[in-house]
Amino acid sequence: MDYAKTLERFDFSKNESTVYVALLELGMTNVGPIVKKTGLHRQIIYQALETLEKKGYVLSVTKGDRKHFQAVSPDAIVKRVEETMSAAKEILPELLKLQSRSADSVEVRTLYGREGFIANLRDLVASAERCDGIMRIIGGANDTDVYALLGTWYPEYVALAKKSGVIKKLIAPKQSDEFKEKFAEEFGNQLRYLNVGLSAPTYTRMTPEMVSTEIYVAGNDVTVIQIRNRAIAQAYIEHFNLLWEQAEQF
Repeated sequence: MDYAKTLERFDFSKNESTVYVALLELGMTNVGPIVKKTGLHRQIIYQALETLEKKGYVLSVTKGDRKHFQAVSPDAIVKRVEETMSAAKEILPELLKLQSRSADSVEVRTLYGREGFIANLRDLVASAERCDGIMRIIGGANDTDVYALLGTWYPEYVALAKKSGVIKKLIAPKQSDEFKEKFAEEFGNQLRYLNVGLSAPTYTRMTPEMVSTEIYVAGNDVTVIQIRNRAIAQAYIEHFNLLWEQAEQF
């Protein structure tokens, strides 16, 4: 495993991660052995050590006329990440309130492939949980394409929605047996059929604060266009409600 590369995901620059890993292997040492082990310029190492010490990942002591350095236990990385996550979770509700106050603010994202598809579903479940607990869906694409993309993540998706208290209301053409065995059996889900007007290879999902449209192409590939704006989302929900009244109960 490239430990130095992995550490770059946790508040380490490339040089800091290289120096920290070297220190873990060397133990307490002066700069000379670090230069030999990493191949980095002495000045770059000093800069990295200074920053690492400020972050609490390195300790220094003076022996004679030389400064020696030692890496702090990697447990410190986990502690720092946990503290950062805790602070982020604490401030997130207030930041979301600030965003929601701006009715004119429109955020558009484009996501691709299975990873983007799953990321979008996670966003929708979180959004529905914050709002009214309902994910509204208008489907025209083959449901088999949807389940092919969900793949082995399907049970986790069902569990996530259930844990978040989110149900799904879907308007779609007649569906496959696989669909009936899955969607229709999920707790709280509601399905209505509409046999005309839903021929586009798309799925549109909406909550009171966001809308996403999945565009399916050959080979079970997908592009997702995600829009975050309450006014736009409300317009989509009003359209959904009109279709819901016209659709046939499953």
